[in-house]
Parts: sequence; structure tokens; C-alpha cells
Amino acid sequence: MSLPQQLRDESDFDQLPDNIPVTATIADIEEKKGFIVYYRFVIEVKTKGNSKYLIYRRYRQFFALHQSLELKYSAETQPGYYTCQLPNLPGKVFMGNKKEIAESRIPELNNYMKRLLCLPTWVLLDDLIRMFFYQTESDSQQVPRALRRLRPPTRRVKTVKPKTDLFSAPRAEAVFDFSGSGRLELNLKAGDVIFLLRRVNADWLEGTVRDKTGIFPESFVNIIKPLPESDSDEEGGASKSGNHDQ
Repeated sequence: MSLPQQLRDESDFDQLPDNIPVTATIADIEEKKGFIVYYRFVIEVKTKGNSKYLIYRRYRQFFALHQSLELKYSAETQPGYYTCQLPNLPGKVFMGNKKEIAESRIPELNNYMKRLLCLPTWVLLDDLIRMFFYQTESDSQQVPRALRRLRPPTRRVKTVKPKTDLFSAPRAEAVFDFSGSGRLELNLKAGDVIFLLRRVNADWLEGTVRDKTGIFPESFVNIIKPLPESDSDEEGGASKSGNHDQ
């Protein structure tokens, strides 16, 4: 299901602008070192208009958002017509390994964002939510890493040469360096031109560069010429016949 069912059933959903976020998924966590060490969540946001981008948020930003929403929409603090049942946010943890705490919060925060973006459309238009999911200039300047939670199951891939007509072949240009995890994933350098072979899932592509074939995350590249819509696993591609590595 591409959109939360509640949103699809709202009669006024079509009136929302295309840049409204409709899904958000934590792709990874990243350690940040400074005066203190902390972890932030790398979140892939998808909008009503089908655009995708990454934002970087700490738990404290989730907590601040939730407090503001409670003050504004909770029936206990703001009785009236414009109230709603807010989802539960995982509580603060004051002791323990910070990385383990961040990892353990991922399922709960994913569920929190899913339920948050299923609230009535008039809540989605609130600046509190729109600004939380907005890709700031700082977000856009970050270099994503492995995005391991978006990685598809590894599979054996066939080496397929790109079309001889290079100018008409589907291709992309690497925007960031990417270090593949294992032999099934491509290593990319910013500026590499990758010839696209197929779409693995909504977030990963398969392609070839420098006579090597493998998979890589779409968020690391800029699509120059897209694949035909039929070249995807969902349309009956290699997932039906590929052997899986254990």
C-alpha cells in the first residue's frame, strides 16, 4: 500500500499539496561526536508527490515535536473540536549504551511516524509536522552512509553489459561515494556514471560501472535517464528466478 489507508480514504486528501510527507522510515542511525557523543536517526521521507529525501533527527527533536503537538491537539490540554488522539512516543532513557538505546528505538519511532502521518489531513498541514519532516539545507548537505535498513535481501546478480548505444541507455551519476557491503554491492565514487539494469525495490537499483555489476542505493545517485517502468522486481523481474545467498 503506497499511502496509509486512512489518508487514502480522506475525501480532502487530494487537496493537500504534493510536498506533504505521507511516509517516513528510519534508514539508519549515525554517531555524532562533539562535546558529547549522541546518535541521530537517518529518516527517508516520501511525499504525496512521490518525491523522496533524507532528514537527520535526534530523539530530543521527536520529544520536542510530541510535546508541542500534545499542547496543541490533546483533548486533555486543549478541549475542543480540533483535537485528536496522538500516537505514543517511546519515553526517555537515562542510562545505558547510547547505540543500543538508539537501535532499540527504531521500531517504536517508525511506528510513531507511521501513526503520526495517518492523522487527519488538517493535522498534516500543521507547521509543527511540516517543519519536522522538512529537508533543511543542513539535511541536504549531509552525505548518507550505508542506509542499511533500506538494503534489500542480498542475491546473486548476473553480469549484464549495458546497451551499446550509451546515450540512450538508462543511467545515473553518483552524487556521493558509496562503499558496498560485500561483493554483491557496487563501490561508487562521486561522478561515476552507472548504467542501470533494473530496479531491485523502491530504494535500490542494480547497475554496472567499470565492468562491475551490483546493487546500490538510489539515494546516492542522480538519475540521468530512468529505467523503463517494467524493469523492476515488482513487475516480474529477477526476484522470481534469482537464488538467494544465505
